[in-house]
Amino acid sequence: MSASTSPLLQVDNLSIDVRRGDGSLRLVSDVSFSLAAGETLGIVGESGSGKSVTAMSLIRLLPDALSITAGTVRFDGQDLATLSEPNLRSVRGNDIGVVFQDPQNSLNPAFTIGNQMIETIRAHSDASRHEARAKAIALLDRVGIHRAAARINDYPHQMSGGMAQRVMIAMAISLGPKLLIADEPTTALDVTVQAQILSLLRSLQEETGMSLLIISHDLSVIAETADRVAVMYGGEIVERGDVVEVLTAPTHPYTEALLAAQPEATVKGEPLATINGIVPNADAMPAGCRFNPRCGYAIDACRETAPPLLDVAGRETTSVRCIRHTELELHGVDVAIGERPDNSTRPPADSPDGAVLLEATALQRTYALRGGRLGRKSSFHAVDDVSFVLAAGETLGVVGESGAGKSTVGRMVLGLTEPSAGTVRFDGHDIRAQRGEAKRATRRDIQVVFQNPYASLDSTMTIGESVAEPLEVHHRGTKAERTARVAELLQQVGLDPSVATRRPHELSGGQRQRVAIARGLALNPRLIVCDEPVSALDVSTQAQVINLLRELQERHGIAYLFVGHDLAVVYQVSDQIAVMYHGRIVEMGPAAEIYHSPRHPYTVALLGAVLSIDPRQRRLTAATTVAPGEPSNVGCAYANRCPSVMDHCREQAPPVVVTEGINVRCHLYGERPTADVVPDGHERVPSL
Repeated sequence: MSASTSPLLQVDNLSIDVRRGDGSLRLVSDVSFSLAAGETLGIVGESGSGKSVTAMSLIRLLPDALSITAGTVRFDGQDLATLSEPNLRSVRGNDIGVVFQDPQNSLNPAFTIGNQMIETIRAHSDASRHEARAKAIALLDRVGIHRAAARINDYPHQMSGGMAQRVMIAMAISLGPKLLIADEPTTALDVTVQAQILSLLRSLQEETGMSLLIISHDLSVIAETADRVAVMYGGEIVERGDVVEVLTAPTHPYTEALLAAQPEATVKGEPLATINGIVPNADAMPAGCRFNPRCGYAIDACRETAPPLLDVAGRETTSVRCIRHTELELHGVDVAIGERPDNSTRPPADSPDGAVLLEATALQRTYALRGGRLGRKSSFHAVDDVSFVLAAGETLGVVGESGAGKSTVGRMVLGLTEPSAGTVRFDGHDIRAQRGEAKRATRRDIQVVFQNPYASLDSTMTIGESVAEPLEVHHRGTKAERTARVAELLQQVGLDPSVATRRPHELSGGQRQRVAIARGLALNPRLIVCDEPVSALDVSTQAQVINLLRELQERHGIAYLFVGHDLAVVYQVSDQIAVMYHGRIVEMGPAAEIYHSPRHPYTVALLGAVLSIDPRQRRLTAATTVAPGEPSNVGCAYANRCPSVMDHCREQAPPVVVTEGINVRCHLYGERPTADVVPDGHERVPSL
């Protein structure tokens, strides 16, 4: 940006306090950044770093207890902190749009999406209801919602997460804003939907010239979208600058630690890098550098002196808050995903003979649907013809988008959902046929860790009571023995036994997930079903939990059925991977083969949607973004989205073909493939 060009947004020395009793606590301190017209600025950091508070303060959408106590926020020449409420409402609607993290919570469930969009458009313009409706339909069509004229009458609950987020984007851009603030816009979405949303934001930006402020705890999202980046920790910006400059050669240890904790940065078979400890609360902020308790480079001076944000000599754009930045040689991104060697040679723990522990055969789960044509009944196959085996001490990763049937398979293994057909055999026994003590024994041997630890832990019970509950239900030990066992379990998962007296809301997300794992270990299970156990966690906490699961597996010989939607994460923990689409396994085999040499076009698409942390190797193009579309009910279910589709794919369901030890359900590997036809981006010629 030239010296003569004024930025669209200029934030100087912004500080935000929260009222507490008779005093206040500082949440955000001395934050400064600028954003030019048409530019994208990414703000990144762990939960609790102050990212969202900073973003929402720009348009004064803070809770009543929070207030801006210092600094200025200038947008297009106006100081937003001094605007009256009516004038500020005009800026919010016409000039600044906002997309929040959870679209289902942001949309009113009592009104159709059309009513909500029309209300937004008419509140900030003189458009008639008819004109506003026509504009709303055009916007829905622009953001990729098929049959927009019909879908405008839908309620939010009738939309998937990705579709609801598209609605939020349509509302946010409805009045042509100069700036769009996107607060964790893809956190709750599958990797493929995330890629679609980020591609949509980029194309809208190119069309309209709007600026984008994107907040995320995921560095790959920032690397993919941002021109410049601001790294926040403890309510401060600790590093900022050009995204390539910062991520390829970071000058702050926190930036280096965030990069190292990404699954992409770790060779499979080695422990993921972690950041010890957690982001401090505002009332427990350490003296000196706020990152010093977690920093591997900290010296005494770091604990005594609060560093200012200084420009880095020899850098065009980088500023850093670290007194040692001139002497440290930190590591940034260097090797792109897929180019690192697979170093996983660990044999299954305590399973020298590879004995089969779990076997699923032709599983099916069908749900009846109402409202068929002329009163006819219809049905939906949530799971259809799913078969796999899992050996003791091994991990089978099950990956796919939301609605693929992954969690339903997990629930059938747990006995929480009855299969419509097929069998689940555990240790050679059909779990559906078990009764009495045999059934109780199987329930002890198969435990579960759910996605959301806050929802799966009873908020009215202490941590100790939650961990001890399985022991009580199965009449294990005396009260004193159970108390001792709880302390032992908490230590096993890296928690101090003193947390047993606390309640779930007093712990961080990563600590709560450790508690959920401790609870799952209480009865010494042989199999744990992990249902999206790290998808809601920061990357550093995610790495800690993955390392913990590996350590427990090596120590106790536990088998895992690991359900996830991110192939990069599932690859790190799995010996075998099964890829599911529309209720069926479309590809299954050794993790390294699936990850590095995918056969099925859907697996190729899932891998293409995994973002790189290297901003020089951006992945989101029309070729790599998974096309949205409804599964086909005739022929191959993936035919409507497949770039390699052939005529008979739409007519005949593909059989399972074994090629080089990989099970793949695709006509490219069947009896009628076109010579040398392979999925787009696929280098291997089918072996028939």
